[in-house]
Amino acid sequence: MNNDEIIKEAEQEIDLFFFSNKLKDIGYTQAVWTLLSVVEDLYFIRKEIHQLPNEKLDAYVDSLMSWLSYPLRVCLKESDKRYSKLIRDMIDDHYGYAFDWIRESENYWSFCSIFPLFHRKEIQISITNDELVVDDLNMLGIEYEAYNGLIKKSGNNSPTILDLNQITNIVVANTKFDRKKRTFKVDFNSDLVSELIILCKKGFSDRYNLPEDWRFSDFTISDFKSVFITTQILSLAWYVAKTKAASMMVEPAYKSSVWVVRKQELVSTISKYSKIPKDIVQKIYQKITFGGEGIRDPDIAVQPLIDLYNGYYAISPFVWTNVDSERNLCVLLNQIDSEKKLYLALVQNKEALLRNEFIHLAISLSLDYKHGEIKDTDIDLALIDRERKICLIMEMKWFIEPAETRECYDRSKELKKGVKQALKIKNAYANSDQKLVKEILNIEPDYEFLTIVVSKNWIGHSNVQHPEVPIIKSGDLIKNLESSKSLRKTIAWLTRRDYLPKIEKDFDVHYIDIEVGKWKSKWYGIKPL
Repeated sequence: MNNDEIIKEAEQEIDLFFFSNKLKDIGYTQAVWTLLSVVEDLYFIRKEIHQLPNEKLDAYVDSLMSWLSYPLRVCLKESDKRYSKLIRDMIDDHYGYAFDWIRESENYWSFCSIFPLFHRKEIQISITNDELVVDDLNMLGIEYEAYNGLIKKSGNNSPTILDLNQITNIVVANTKFDRKKRTFKVDFNSDLVSELIILCKKGFSDRYNLPEDWRFSDFTISDFKSVFITTQILSLAWYVAKTKAASMMVEPAYKSSVWVVRKQELVSTISKYSKIPKDIVQKIYQKITFGGEGIRDPDIAVQPLIDLYNGYYAISPFVWTNVDSERNLCVLLNQIDSEKKLYLALVQNKEALLRNEFIHLAISLSLDYKHGEIKDTDIDLALIDRERKICLIMEMKWFIEPAETRECYDRSKELKKGVKQALKIKNAYANSDQKLVKEILNIEPDYEFLTIVVSKNWIGHSNVQHPEVPIIKSGDLIKNLESSKSLRKTIAWLTRRDYLPKIEKDFDVHYIDIEVGKWKSKWYGIKPL
């Protein structure tokens, strides 16, 4: 066999080994409940016992969410859903299977990054015995990935800090703890939920930025926001009860870690407190049920509601309290054929709003601005300093930042398209295109001229970059214009790409050994300094 054939065989063997965990053989209901319960344990240990600092905990949460999705997918596809009995107890073998599977998923996740990059010829792999050696691992343009991951995402509000002491007091007062059975149950009565909503709603609402009147097939953003936030608040209460139970019992209240609730009870409860009709709650839940809507490779962060196939839902407080629900809703809707056109139309609206944000800034800085159409492309926005003869052309992109390899590939195509359009405009100016120079911009041929791509949330990796077209997040460009108050200084900053973090100053790269079955490799991670 040649090198490519061996790599393809290795990929198949890694899949088969990962899919072979014995937990999937105990039935879907029991298997997924066990996976969720073990993950609640892992999260509780890092958050409450080890008390990781926020930045390390955030990184761990993101990783754990990804690791969880892979075994859940295997169970969804291969476990028997007919055997729906659930034993909510600590079963040592089951716990061990789940724990090992999550640990293996950490390595499998890295392989799931390596192989797609290889198939798209973005990296080369050679074989040494049973090791996949990634060639030029140090040459992957890490600074762009670091920028995407380490620089605060644009457009997010500063989160409201929740008063956990007050929340804990009212939750504990409405929770029944059974020390003998080592279980607990929160009584979600009207008084408790009303108080929780007052205490928590703003904290969760701060995570949302999209216009509430955006409408999809079955609901608006406002409907979704109300339903999701209400579910999140009750999930937080369940986690708070677990932390109290863990101080009173052994096994950190493992049996009750996951909130298991009858489907109709949950729909009725959320409808009552969110003030959203039951049929709309049900339609939203159908969209965000793991594996629902025909999603082939579901992501627990995108579809966090688990159907146990026995009349109950399973809700993981870890998942529900940590997901970026608005971002993930957009990811989900963009995968559903019946919603995609609506989503894309709304995205165009967001790009117009982004342009208006820069227009207001231009006015405040006494800059002129223009936009219009030329052959084969549009001028999304030009900022012009006529006194100093400077022009900055912005090709604008608004999309939700990707979270996994397939999404990165799709968004990269959008950014490459933006770079191509920016180069067309640059060449049109160099060739003194009259439509561009005279009719739209009304500038002279001797202006200092730069074309860039401005993205709301993500600038892609090194494979989409072009030496003549910087790509930058909109929020960072706005901040630089506001602070420099000079289009010339901002263009110099963009040309030098000073917005990128520097290795060994802002971040470092650490390399990790990964292994699934007999196959080994080495991959990398980014560590902020």
